[in-house]
Amino acid sequence: MDILSDELARARAEGALFSVLQCLPPWGLGFSGTRPLTVHIILEGSAWIERAGEDPVEIRAGDVVLATAGPAYALVSEQGASVVPIEEARQRPSSPVQDPERAAVVMCGAYTLNGSVGESLLRGLPPFALVRADDQEPSQRMAVGLLVAEVDRAAEGQRALLDRLLDVNLVFTLRAWWQVSDSAPGWYSALRLPTLRRVLEGLYADPSHPWTLESMAQRAGISRAALAAQFRAVVGTPPVRFLTQLRMTRAEDALIRTDSTLAAIAAEVGYSNEYAFSTAFRRSRGCSPGRWRQERRGTAGREV
Repeated sequence: MDILSDELARARAEGALFSVLQCLPPWGLGFSGTRPLTVHIILEGSAWIERAGEDPVEIRAGDVVLATAGPAYALVSEQGASVVPIEEARQRPSSPVQDPERAAVVMCGAYTLNGSVGESLLRGLPPFALVRADDQEPSQRMAVGLLVAEVDRAAEGQRALLDRLLDVNLVFTLRAWWQVSDSAPGWYSALRLPTLRRVLEGLYADPSHPWTLESMAQRAGISRAALAAQFRAVVGTPPVRFLTQLRMTRAEDALIRTDSTLAAIAAEVGYSNEYAFSTAFRRSRGCSPGRWRQERRGTAGREV
């Protein structure tokens, strides 16, 4: 059970919009900061990240940056350069760069992360998570190299391939950042411990199973008291409560993504009937699942 892949898939962390731009200095690209998560990769050249009230940060070829939602910011060739909104830059017709040795090649991918699953992935990430090329594992450096090579080609399927390579780099960068920071989600940190990993893989693979603290402890191969203490210390919440939270996030996903009945969703996430499910959902989310579905779908409609 690959929990990170499952979390990303359920959050719909797919490259919803990406662009590859050749920029001849002086240049600047402005970003509103409203996207939940944006990936910036400097394929060639260098740039600076500027945001009002913060020190500029230089990024170089091969570096990858994850930018989370916040105040507007810019990528610029030099500090103080004039900025063009990224939406406008995307619309400009491409033309041959007269001085390619001075040009920078910038790849940007804006992701849509929805619901509680997306929130759990973003929680703990700073405004800018920068993974330098020198700090990347060899496989990620190879993935960035593939991006560079593919950008220079004009072949069928290029957009789909770039999109997938961008997704690959998102996984690499999240993994690299969490390994060197103390802000990784509790469940991710727990994957390093074999006992907790076995429990988490079981919960994620089948949250509808009638799990108890006893059955979790048996899967972990330790006592109930040891599991409860270890789980709380690393994950940050008791195991049974974590299971309830996992079931609620799966239920949210089903409520907003499908037209399944409450009874069907209840069975899918491990409740004997819709009444037990509704009670648990109301206790966790503060309203009934039917009302939550109606409000979220209405909001989604207005946002489109």
